[in-house]
Amino acid sequence: MKNLKISGLKNRKGGMNMLNSSNNLKKLSKGEETMSEISLRKSWPEISKNRFSSNYSGKDITNVPRIIISSTKGKSGKTLVTMVLLRQLIRKGYSVSVFKNGPDFIDPGYHQMVTGNYSRNLDFFLMGDSLKERFMRYSSGSDISLIEGNHGLYDSVDGISELGSTAQLAKELKAPVLLTLNGSKTNRTLGAIVRGMVNYDTELKIMGVVLTDVIPRQYEKIKNVIEKEGVPVLGAIYRDQQLERMMSYRHLGLIPVGETGGSSINDFLREYENPSINIPEIISGAKEYSRELSIQSHKLQDNPTPHSVNFGIIGGRAFSFYYPETIEKASSYGNIRFINAEKDSDLTGINVLLIGGGFPEIYAESLEKNRSLAKSIRTFSEKGGLIYAECGGLMYLTNSIVFNNNEFDMIGIIDGTATVSNKPVAHGYSIAKVVHETPIADKGEILRGHEFHYSRILLGREYNFMLSHEKGSGIKAGADGILVRNTYAHYMHLHPDVYDFVSKLAGKASLGHQYDFEDSP
Repeated sequence: MKNLKISGLKNRKGGMNMLNSSNNLKKLSKGEETMSEISLRKSWPEISKNRFSSNYSGKDITNVPRIIISSTKGKSGKTLVTMVLLRQLIRKGYSVSVFKNGPDFIDPGYHQMVTGNYSRNLDFFLMGDSLKERFMRYSSGSDISLIEGNHGLYDSVDGISELGSTAQLAKELKAPVLLTLNGSKTNRTLGAIVRGMVNYDTELKIMGVVLTDVIPRQYEKIKNVIEKEGVPVLGAIYRDQQLERMMSYRHLGLIPVGETGGSSINDFLREYENPSINIPEIISGAKEYSRELSIQSHKLQDNPTPHSVNFGIIGGRAFSFYYPETIEKASSYGNIRFINAEKDSDLTGINVLLIGGGFPEIYAESLEKNRSLAKSIRTFSEKGGLIYAECGGLMYLTNSIVFNNNEFDMIGIIDGTATVSNKPVAHGYSIAKVVHETPIADKGEILRGHEFHYSRILLGREYNFMLSHEKGSGIKAGADGILVRNTYAHYMHLHPDVYDFVSKLAGKASLGHQYDFEDSP
């Protein structure tokens, strides 16, 4: 590490160290697993539950009671309310499935911490009608399903239509909405807000309200005001400084549970008794207002995968942004080896390396110190090994990361420096056309994903970018994707059920190390 001013940046190649973790889902390196590694390997489903054949079409029907948990805006307590409801439902013996609207890695981690099972993403912009099939697949056998919304109830991709909004999801899933409203420093105004929320779209059923950040004497006043609008108040989570400290935010949202360990929150929730939360009424409302959902779907296939490929997945505190389906699909091809970027030292035994997003800038000093892993990753790349990296993984593959006026050496495969600002550089959905052949996608294919980053890449040389964005920012003016030998990295996050990049990589890896991809200098 060295101190510097951003105006004085110099590209420089640095060494670094590598990671080593679990083979056959068993930890190989010394030391305890981080929460993110435990989260990734828990509840390993059979991959056959996630794959479909194209030779069957039938009608599936679900009557699983379900609730959408929403609010007027972000940071209003949706995740906290979801966790409290999950814990109390589980305590009462209910089997609960849980989901998150939109492309989100962080909130599902909090859900999983409570349930011990994966939380699945539902995203109409990326998945279209198939999200109903996903909901039915992953809610099957549950007594009740909770779906945490994103942003405010009516907030959408373009701010004009309902596309991508929680309201749209509620209508697609024929589910009632439970509003979470922050009651701090207000009272009667919440009655006006509820009236507006109810009348804005009468196709929705707002079944009730849960208040957050209130004290008991406020609660009764606000409850009376809201219930005059015909909407029951079904409980409150009272103001608690300890809980507020535990649910702390950083620039991308809540601090990922994989970094904090989550034990203090989980312990709190286990002991947390809140008689004001009316669980029987919430269950009753879910049953009364959830409508039968039916779709034409494909039959699950049981055919084994034809490839045998060992995936390495960079994890630990710095890299925790992986969808469950990425882990599941990778596991179907062979062994998974989790590699802790701060502690482990080599890539022995892997055919493909995945480096997801996360917060490498927060842990850059520790990453810099692990020089043996950096050397192992560079050697793997130089010998033609397949590496796929997204966002934080892209930053990790550059020469260095600049954060808080300090520069930290990274892997050095991509000649550039990742600089982190205090404002978002890109935030939203991405649509990009593949303009050159890559290990994950053929030329001419269209990729749909999302970006959320505060960093820019200052390149030390010219590269031919592999992607051209129709929507999104990428690395430079709508261009994204850098290929060096068989190492490919871009800012876009991909969901494997939207575009199956994992199977693409497995197919390439099964051919051996002699690939014919064009470098991107």
